[in-house]
Amino acid sequence: MSLIYSIHQPSYFPWLGLLHKIHRSDVFIVMDEVQLADRAYQNRNIFLTNNGKTKFLSIPIEKKEYRHKFFKELRIADPHWGQLHRNFIWNNYRKHPGFEQIFPDIEEVLSLSSPFLIDIVVASMLASMRWFGIDTELRFQSELIYDRSTSKGDLILQLLKACDAKAYISGRGAVAYQQDDMFEANGIQLSYADFSPRAYPQISGDPFVSGLSCIDLVCNLGIENAPQYLI
Repeated sequence: MSLIYSIHQPSYFPWLGLLHKIHRSDVFIVMDEVQLADRAYQNRNIFLTNNGKTKFLSIPIEKKEYRHKFFKELRIADPHWGQLHRNFIWNNYRKHPGFEQIFPDIEEVLSLSSPFLIDIVVASMLASMRWFGIDTELRFQSELIYDRSTSKGDLILQLLKACDAKAYISGRGAVAYQQDDMFEANGIQLSYADFSPRAYPQISGDPFVSGLSCIDLVCNLGIENAPQYLI
């Protein structure tokens, strides 16, 4: 049976939709040779306050020429960012039933001393995957041998060919720019990840708030109940 691949930019304590795609894959390719997208969730995510308001937590980056750098090259601007995130999560989630199960992992990520954004974000993804029992292999775009002059529309295909992949799970957002028939022409079976988030018991959300970092779900339900919400 062919290994199933998926590909995406790294994401800070990712939302359930990305974890769902990783969970369905045997190998996940981390795109670390792309630029930071200002409105994406690469270096930030959404959390809830005690009063049910949404709050972005962002890892600040050095802005000088950042639009011309790969994600793997971006450096963190404020050495105290981790303490600020820790304080927010502690203040707003410490009374949740699953908090004590995962807070040591969160603290470990937030205390990492690397100056590079990629190290923190990937560590947050690995911690999140452990909480959901995901053992998918991670590979990095920067480690692959492929044509780096390729266009955005062909990049995914080039990465898959570099891995000799035969099966690929794509996100629905790629429909706008990728040509599905090119996968079939290259012997790659294409499928799409259709994830519909389900409401879960949420202490601070009334009504329920969707699209948050996975930390919210695990804090509310605990590690033992979290995986069922990826299916």
